[in-house]
Amino acid sequence: MDVIFYISNRRVGVIRPDGTGERYPEFSAPCQVYWQLGYLFPDRRQAVLWSQEPPRNPHAAFSDPDGLAFAATHLWRYDFVTRAMQEIALPSYAGIVGLLPGGDRFLVIENTENMARLYAADLDGREREIYYAGPGYAYGASLSPDGHQVAFHITGAPGQSCYAIYVMTLANQVCTLIAGDPSWLYFAPTWSPDGQWLLYQRCAHREDPGHDRSDLCLTRADGTAHRLLTTGQTHWFAAAMGTPERHSSGSNGPAWSPDGRRIACTLLLPDAQTAWPYRAGQLDLDHFNRDYCPEAARGGTRVCLLDPATGAVTALTHDDPPTWYARPTWSPDGMRLAVCRADVGTQPELWVMNADGAHPRPLTRGIDGSGADHYSWQRLTEEAAASLSRI
Repeated sequence: MDVIFYISNRRVGVIRPDGTGERYPEFSAPCQVYWQLGYLFPDRRQAVLWSQEPPRNPHAAFSDPDGLAFAATHLWRYDFVTRAMQEIALPSYAGIVGLLPGGDRFLVIENTENMARLYAADLDGREREIYYAGPGYAYGASLSPDGHQVAFHITGAPGQSCYAIYVMTLANQVCTLIAGDPSWLYFAPTWSPDGQWLLYQRCAHREDPGHDRSDLCLTRADGTAHRLLTTGQTHWFAAAMGTPERHSSGSNGPAWSPDGRRIACTLLLPDAQTAWPYRAGQLDLDHFNRDYCPEAARGGTRVCLLDPATGAVTALTHDDPPTWYARPTWSPDGMRLAVCRADVGTQPELWVMNADGAHPRPLTRGIDGSGADHYSWQRLTEEAAASLSRI
């Protein structure tokens, strides 16, 4: 059974694609104020959950109004059917990229003390085998479909003055620079379903310090055959949205279709400007540098499909007046898309449409209208989906 997971008011929400069965599961771990769904196991009844404790010292969190950056995080292995939850013994802020071949080890990415690490760990998080360790801060990791390579972006790596993209072959721990140029910020490599291509973003960060825009690019896993899919920085990158009482931002990325023949993305209309323009001269964190200026908002984005072979663009949405879409997510069968829609002055909503743009419809705006964002469309076993519906 298909369900869509999302985040609303720091809780995990779940809803069926027809709009029924909306639930906000309560998890048994105490003293956790923020939950997210992470990796879903191949058995379709277990998942990795990420949680965060209350802020340790909110008054010290000058760069984070909620103090969450100073709070410890945890990872949990959760069974939707039995509701059993077991903590995975990994350091705070470690992230699970996926299961390695054999199904008995996680690939983990961790950043501590200005060092980035990639390693294998057993399902309890204890026995570890290091693949990569070096200066910098790495995230956005993507495991290849065959589980033999991992792509990631990193900032602060030796010899790189900005975000660069690397691919590591796990068997021999050879790390290859895929994209690195101080004029560009390279971000979020994701593998095509056949493992032949990497899709990534390229932001002209010197002219765009708020990282509002980017272009979409393709490359082979060895760093050859680079190709621009868009030009002119037309992809919406930093998706700032919401209201002064509750606003958010976060990297907005494209998504491969399950068959690899299409790429869903959200492209900016000409001269588009959000209600949250970047404010220069402050901390270089886009979602803390913005003032609400609804009078300055104009245009928006369209949900589009890109043909990775030809670069042809097909617009799926034609709103009048325009609005803002972000984070397209495919259904497992490739027949539908979930998207975030955020009109100026409103909280983000979860919408669903057919893969050709037909029959767009809203599903939820989250808990008490507080917003629904960061989606994951998953196919669970019937038993797991039924258990969720009873929570």
